[in-house]
Amino acid sequence: MSRFEEKESAAPAPLPLERAGRGAAEEQSAAEQSFFRGKPIAWVTVPTAKTVVTENAFGDSEASERPGRKNHFILYDGNQYKREEFYQMAFP
Repeated sequence: MSRFEEKESAAPAPLPLERAGRGAAEEQSAAEQSFFRGKPIAWVTVPTAKTVVTENAFGDSEASERPGRKNHFILYDGNQYKREEFYQMAFP
């Protein structure tokens, strides 16, 4: 068996983000919970919707909602902070 055939038959190593419990839709387990100064801290992504109005010359305009930007927040000690606000609170 040549080296090329050995490489082809070997199972690929998983990427760091493909580890169990790291999926986009999965929550972190209690063992993987992150802490800052002894309190739990989490990264929260909040999607927004954008309303798009399509003008119609012959009748009513059509309005539809499309996915917009995603806002990212830090959830710490029961409060939701933007990154800069968190830094100001944590490191005065």
